[in-house]
Amino acid sequence: MVKERRNKEGNGYVLDGIDRKILALLQDNAKMPQAVVAKKVGLTAPSIHDRIRKLEGEGYIRGYVAVLDPHKMGQEITAFVEVFVEHPKFEDHFIKAVSTLDEVLECHHITGEFSILLKIRVPDMAAFRRLLIEHLNTLRGVRQTRTVMVLATAKEQRRLRVDAT
Repeated sequence: MVKERRNKEGNGYVLDGIDRKILALLQDNAKMPQAVVAKKVGLTAPSIHDRIRKLEGEGYIRGYVAVLDPHKMGQEITAFVEVFVEHPKFEDHFIKAVSTLDEVLECHHITGEFSILLKIRVPDMAAFRRLLIEHLNTLRGVRQTRTVMVLATAKEQRRLRVDAT
């Protein structure tokens, strides 16, 4: 069983070096058998199982996904859309609305001239135009959008840096 490690206040789980190694390994290959993870970090498979369950329970691991190739899936257009929401009272509604759209991969509240930054993936320009005109620009409080089209992607990842401490 994993010994509970809490911070000084006793309310936050504290990662140790082994937890960090496990997280790094699972980011590279979430399907890696626990026996292989155990061998790489020098523990038994049951210990790894307990640690992974603890990391899931504490929210360090939010889920497991398959990373799909957008082009093979027919999603040829990637764009970033800056959205100017005219008043903060409209932002929550806007964020909830765009969260339901499959084309919106990311939604960030940002500083600067615009309020929200969206990352969009769609099959073609017609689909992008429909999304912009029929969904985004019709939401209450949206005063302006500005789009940056992606010509090519040199790096895209979800992997976080995990330093062993």
